[in-house]
Amino acid sequence: MKSIFTLTYIFSVILVLFCGKQALPQHNEVVQKQVSFRELTVKQGLSQNSVVSIAQDSIGFMWFATQDGLNKYDGKKFTHYDRQFVDITRPTFSKLGKVYVDREGNLWSIPNTGLLERYHAATDSFAVASSIERASVFYQDSKNNYYLGTYGNGLYQIDPAKKDTVQLLNKAHLPIDSYDIMEWNGAVLVTTSRGLLQLKDGKYGFLQQELFNGFALSALSTNKENTLFVGSFGKGLFIKNIDNNFFSHFIGFDEHHFPKNLNIEDLLIDNQQRLWVATYGNGAYLIDFEKRTIQHFTANKTDPYALHYNDVLCLYKDFTQTVWLGTDGAGLSFYDKNLAKFNVLTNNQTPPNIHVDVVRAITVDNNTMWMGTSGKGLTKASLSESDFKTFTQQNSNLAGDRIMSLFKDGANLFIGHQNNGLQVLNKDNKITTCKDTENLTVWKILKRNKSTFWLCTRNKGLLVYDKNKGIIKKYDATNSNLQTNNIRTAVQGDNNTLWIGTENDGLYRLNIEKETITKINTISDNIKCLYYSKNLLWIGTNGNGLKLYNIAEKSVHSYEKKDGLPNNVVYGILPDGQNNLWLSTNQGLSKFSTDANYRPTIENYSNYDGLQALEYNTGAYYRDENGTLYFGGLEGINWFQPDQLTFNPKKPKTVITGLKVFNKEQKMVPNQKLPHNKNTLTFSFSSLHFSQPDRNEYKYRLVNNDEGWIASGNNNTAHYTNLPPNDYTFQVISSNYDGVWNNSPTTYSFTILKPWYATNLAKVVYALLALLLIYGLYAYFKWRWHVQTQLQFEHEETERLKKLDEFKTKLYTNISHEIRTPLTLISGPVENQLKKEELKPEDQKDLELIQQNSNRLMRLVNQMLDLSLVDSGAATLTVEQTDLSALLHQISATFQYTAKSTNKNIQVEIQNMHNAWVDKDIVEKVVSNLLSNAIKYAPKNTAIHLKALEKKGRLKLSVKNVKSDSRKTNLEQLFERFHQEDPSSEGMGVGLALVKELVNLHKGTLSVSEQNANEISFCVTLPIHKTAFTETEMAPQSDQPEDTQPIQLEDTNKSSTEASVLVVEDNLEIRGYIASSLEQDYRIFTAENGKEGIKIAKKELPDLVISDIMMPVANGIELCNTLKNDELTSHIPIILLTAKVGEENEIEGFKTGADAYITKPFSIEKLRIRIKKLIESRKKLKEHFSKTFELNPDLAITSTETDFLNRVQTVLDKHITDSDLTSEEFSKLMNMSRTQLHRKLTSIVGVSTTAFIRSQRLKLACRLLKESDNTTSEIAYQIGFNSPSYFTRCFKESYGCTPTEYASKHV
Repeated sequence: MKSIFTLTYIFSVILVLFCGKQALPQHNEVVQKQVSFRELTVKQGLSQNSVVSIAQDSIGFMWFATQDGLNKYDGKKFTHYDRQFVDITRPTFSKLGKVYVDREGNLWSIPNTGLLERYHAATDSFAVASSIERASVFYQDSKNNYYLGTYGNGLYQIDPAKKDTVQLLNKAHLPIDSYDIMEWNGAVLVTTSRGLLQLKDGKYGFLQQELFNGFALSALSTNKENTLFVGSFGKGLFIKNIDNNFFSHFIGFDEHHFPKNLNIEDLLIDNQQRLWVATYGNGAYLIDFEKRTIQHFTANKTDPYALHYNDVLCLYKDFTQTVWLGTDGAGLSFYDKNLAKFNVLTNNQTPPNIHVDVVRAITVDNNTMWMGTSGKGLTKASLSESDFKTFTQQNSNLAGDRIMSLFKDGANLFIGHQNNGLQVLNKDNKITTCKDTENLTVWKILKRNKSTFWLCTRNKGLLVYDKNKGIIKKYDATNSNLQTNNIRTAVQGDNNTLWIGTENDGLYRLNIEKETITKINTISDNIKCLYYSKNLLWIGTNGNGLKLYNIAEKSVHSYEKKDGLPNNVVYGILPDGQNNLWLSTNQGLSKFSTDANYRPTIENYSNYDGLQALEYNTGAYYRDENGTLYFGGLEGINWFQPDQLTFNPKKPKTVITGLKVFNKEQKMVPNQKLPHNKNTLTFSFSSLHFSQPDRNEYKYRLVNNDEGWIASGNNNTAHYTNLPPNDYTFQVISSNYDGVWNNSPTTYSFTILKPWYATNLAKVVYALLALLLIYGLYAYFKWRWHVQTQLQFEHEETERLKKLDEFKTKLYTNISHEIRTPLTLISGPVENQLKKEELKPEDQKDLELIQQNSNRLMRLVNQMLDLSLVDSGAATLTVEQTDLSALLHQISATFQYTAKSTNKNIQVEIQNMHNAWVDKDIVEKVVSNLLSNAIKYAPKNTAIHLKALEKKGRLKLSVKNVKSDSRKTNLEQLFERFHQEDPSSEGMGVGLALVKELVNLHKGTLSVSEQNANEISFCVTLPIHKTAFTETEMAPQSDQPEDTQPIQLEDTNKSSTEASVLVVEDNLEIRGYIASSLEQDYRIFTAENGKEGIKIAKKELPDLVISDIMMPVANGIELCNTLKNDELTSHIPIILLTAKVGEENEIEGFKTGADAYITKPFSIEKLRIRIKKLIESRKKLKEHFSKTFELNPDLAITSTETDFLNRVQTVLDKHITDSDLTSEEFSKLMNMSRTQLHRKLTSIVGVSTTAFIRSQRLKLACRLLKESDNTTSEIAYQIGFNSPSYFTRCFKESYGCTPTEYASKHV
């Protein structure tokens, strides 16, 4: 059973690899190249492995229809389309989907819907082209008529010009199935389920119905001789020559038979006019009618070059003459006769027990290859006789399995072993061992003469072996100039020379006649092989490449990897008939030649070219009598005749397959215009040569960007970044796998547009703008000269006016100052006179009139000074945060006295504005002038309305009053300087002018309007938000004097020891303003009139009282008088608040003992300072009286307080030594309650009554200790202490030492 399998396997291998019997060359014959297939499957990207139809479009893309998807292939990648195709195959019929390209380049498909579809490249989509159902085949003839066959739905002809569709069959023939259509000899032939149908001259008929009766015909084809081939389902192949009237059933040739029962799916004529036959279940056949040979290709999973599946559904020949075979489960197989350059035999192509790998020696004789392997014995391959055999130690007398050399001598084969000597295999396959060689390693066997050989050995040097006598001569390191016994190879030179190559000691020359050996010192390499020709010796080395030794010139030329060799290890050298050398290396085969100057031309071949493997072996090379070259390597053996090597001459079509802009797909529109910011492009392209796309190479360039072509190798993308605006044309060319270039570039033109600012229109605009600019500059300089001239004149005029204004301002200032001096001298004596009590009433009236007008004149002078400051620009804003509502209440209260004195009433309506940012001085002057103006011009018994509110960060202030007459006022002139509406009225007309200037300085507005014919209203709007002012307009906080900072007491928690302040003010806003401003530093008590204030003062005894003068119930003068004349409260400092106009009240207040007098409106900081200083003064009094209870004229105390202190001193003088003087007794002696005395002493001295008595006794004790000689006990009793020890303890607590220690210190 095993032998039957082996013979069957061998037969299939022979059929796959060789044509007929000529497997190996005979005399005067050539080697026929093998047919090897490559594959394309789902592993490479095919959508599915059942390929039912194949086509190539006009561009060059391949289209593969599968059960699951239509595939477009560009050699690099697949594009899948969602189209499924029918794949039904039976012994008597097949139903397969179709894809077809017509003569005009249109792509058509028949998917599983059974409807004809057409591909539209513009939209990259398919659309139904016909409503005819169950379509099976589509074809276009030479007249551009279309034919559409169906499964049982008739046969149609479509006229593309008229767009008419005609049913060609009569009703009886409508059910037939159509499988293939072809134009032949002026007629259109259709293979159908009922035979071969012929359409001609508008009629149809069936040819040779009796021959094709009972089976369906499947496929059609014809060759250049117009021979017609018809395939059938189950009945094989039929042939009809143009000269014959009948078809014949093809059964093969004399030596090659063709089965009659094949299920043929498709037929194809290749470019060599050979017929390819695709069968279902029997693989594929290749029929060469010229050579009368048939090759049968079937699947072999172990053979990578065999057909990949036995169910072949379709055939196709592309424009490169590559034959494609679509299979029903293994994808695509394709054959390119130029792809595999070399015949190959590996273990994958031989039976399991036959070994052709690790080949170390080769010889050929009579169509039989002998291969010695390293460790796997001796293999005989006699392919012409279907004979493979491997000899090993186990199945023969072979001495060992490591065969290092072979030599065929007639019918005998000499076998050189590693460590097992030399053996001979005769024609009867009997192996005998040559005597005297049992343990030798024979690297090479070389013919010497008819009876002797040269033997190159590993450790015995060079031997001469006689077939009859054995070893007859020996050259080694002991008897010659050889320095090593390891002889790798030898080659015959001229008749008298043998060249010897050693394993590790270079090259030697043997003079055969003289039997002398000479070392060639210029060649010291480890030698693998030698070749001699025409006085030139070629040397293959182990690591130093190929060397040429010119024997006549004794020169050496070296060729290494840097010169183009694939590797620097050269195993074998063989010549061909065209003066080339073929080299086997560790990296494939090389074709090598040199010119007259020994410059090399090297062409390398790799696995892509059909090599057994990249690595070859030492000694495994041979050239037969016909010039066929053999090279053995690790995986097997290659053989070829160099002059029969073919190269693919077809130039590939090159296509640009994609465009990306910034790595995003961009549709390739012809002459596309891209904006300037889309200037980073990536092109992808492909060479539509599909046999070996990984070896296709590319060159590209971008016209107007690249200077020349850029070689990208097999990389099929080109990337450009930041292309400047320009017109570009991208060009790309490609080569096939044999380096044949198609120098006609595929192009794509596009434009990167200029940005709008760089377009021609923009440049025209720029030019116009430049002209306009030049004209503008001219006009400008002309205008500037004119303006400068005018400005110079105006400047001179302005300077003159400025000097005049400065002079005027200076005059105003000087006059004002000069007037103030005499006014002061006038008002001073007048005030002194008015103080005299004996003044007569009429004199007092005159003096008061003088004082009133001097004050009026002073106000006018101040206004003039303010105006001069504004005019000169010296007046600036000093904005600070303040309680604006309180400030306005103070100002209005200032004018209440004047208003009431003239029987007028000021009605105030002021909104709370506690955190406003204003210049208080400007606000005071503006409001004061407006109120003063209103009081001046308002009739008696009328009201003046002052209203202030905040709106959107601005102060809205209005002052409204009734006019004294009903005449219409000239409002526009009210704010002019020195304007007086009534010439008889008081004033000089500068008040409102000053108001306007100050309002403008404060960034506000001032307006005036008349209401109800007899009312006039002034409206002021001022910004009061911080953001309305700059930093320079803010009051400088850091530069504020130290004594103006808010008072900070140690106790911030308002404890009982904290200073307290009583605020007496009838105006709620002012009272609240003062209280809130002081509450952070003092305990605050408030009262709304003088009577309530007196009551609280006596109850709480505050440290200070602030009181308004004008109040209901009891005014400030009465409050001051009451408190200062009361012993309990006389020590409390009092600050009076009043208006400017109440000067007599100020004098009266000072008379009653007021400690300070502040005019409204007042600064809260000034008030704080006055409070602080007065409280500090009271503290100094406490400190004074706590040290010595003596009155000092420099101390500021009231008469009431002086009387109290005198009475205290009197009581002390009389009763201090009385031990019965307690706090109760002290209060009785002072005619005061104990509590009142305690609080009074605490306020004045800072201690309680008991502590005060004790401190005074201790002070007396100090005087006695210094002045008397009394003892401590005596002094204790003298000063009123009942216990000397208690006296000593009290004394030490007060003075830090005992009385005795104190007395000793002051002796």
